[in-house]
Amino acid sequence: RREFSMRILSVGWGLAKASGVTTFVERTAAGLRRLGHAVEVIDTQSRPEVVPLADCDVVHLHCLWKLHAYSVAAKKAGVPVVYSTHGMTAPWSMRHKWWKKLPAWWLYQRRDLTCAAAIHCTTQQEAAWNHAHGFEKLCVVPLGTEEQPCEEDFAARKDRTLLFVGRIYPVKGLVNLLRAWKLLQGNGASSSWRLRLVGPDEAGHLAELQSLVAELGLRESVEFPGPKFDAELSAEYANCDCLALPSFTENFGATVVDALAHGKPCIASTFTPWEELAARGCGWWVSNEPPVLAEAIREMMDAGDARRRQMGERGQALVREKYTWDAVAASLCDIYRSL
Repeated sequence: RREFSMRILSVGWGLAKASGVTTFVERTAAGLRRLGHAVEVIDTQSRPEVVPLADCDVVHLHCLWKLHAYSVAAKKAGVPVVYSTHGMTAPWSMRHKWWKKLPAWWLYQRRDLTCAAAIHCTTQQEAAWNHAHGFEKLCVVPLGTEEQPCEEDFAARKDRTLLFVGRIYPVKGLVNLLRAWKLLQGNGASSSWRLRLVGPDEAGHLAELQSLVAELGLRESVEFPGPKFDAELSAEYANCDCLALPSFTENFGATVVDALAHGKPCIASTFTPWEELAARGCGWWVSNEPPVLAEAIREMMDAGDARRRQMGERGQALVREKYTWDAVAASLCDIYRSL
């Protein structure tokens, strides 16, 4: 893979620290550098001017709607463009605030994607979304994670935790998760459990959820600790018993691989691409309707520490097999070289 060195420009917009897109950009850049390639990362929100592209071998764009200028500049410079759609072409995402997106889609974004040398998708589901829009030059490379030790003594902890990590935003299905949590109250197994919703508020949704928590009488068992990063975020995964991702749409769901890497089972909605959880015996893949979600959570609680640990060990094996950042970077390297 060190056959020749490439100069790669990776461009995003608003690369917030809590974002899965940011993690993908930073971790793959580091992996590509380990393979001997030169990678520059630019966030156009803080650096809006288009940098010269003449010395680049590949320009990789990580945002729709905001990076048209780079698409135009790359075409003029004769540099191939790879677009990562990062779930932005999903049906839910296209419908959300469609009045802002539709004019841009027909003015330039659809054309920019059509002219791209390749469109990177993180799952076959995302590839299907892009194919439905008429795009053909598709490649699938998943997101990754770092391998983690699993030394937690489950039995030593008094409290049990169901964890959510991500943006506090309507698409994440947290209203359904809270309603499912309410259905479990009074169940003997749930009395020692708490629900932690870790992540940054977006569009004022946190206040809506806090009001719902008060309305449902869940203040004693639901926590909103805000966003966590680096070692603090790793500690959230290490100290939980299971991760929940009840989203209405996910192109990938990076928090799932992070939880699996920490040896924790996961419950993900069927609107996410994580059927593999059930197939590999490391979690549940269910509807995010509150009664169905509640039943999956109840089964997880009743499973006990030993079974959850076994599921977590299977999840770690899956991560080692498919989802390390070095494997992801190597796959991207092959795509770049082919262009």
